[in-house]
Amino acid sequence: MPPVLQRIRDLPDQGLYGVIGVLAVAALYVIGFVIKNSKNVSVDFVLFSAGVPLITLMVVMLLFGALLGVALTLMLARRRTPTARPGETSQPSTPPPVESPITPPPPPPPSASI
Repeated sequence: MPPVLQRIRDLPDQGLYGVIGVLAVAALYVIGFVIKNSKNVSVDFVLFSAGVPLITLMVVMLLFGALLGVALTLMLARRRTPTARPGETSQPSTPPPVESPITPPPPPPPSASI
């Protein structure tokens, strides 16, 4: 059983009634949201127009945005991870050279002035 359900199950009766009340209010809110946004709207495409319920348009755009976000995240993650070319191993064959720190040249000898 998932830990969230286990915690809800272990609540005293008052807590359980509170959870049920919050879920009921959330469900009523969602139902009211759908009813208020069920009127038809006209969507103009380049070549034609279509009348669709507003809630349908909102859900389709929500899903489109979520899919676009997931696709962009996967593309960026793929771009950041190095890929091995066929025939190559993922480990470098030789370690990169270690450069020694650059030491400044010695100062010039003091000149004698007359």
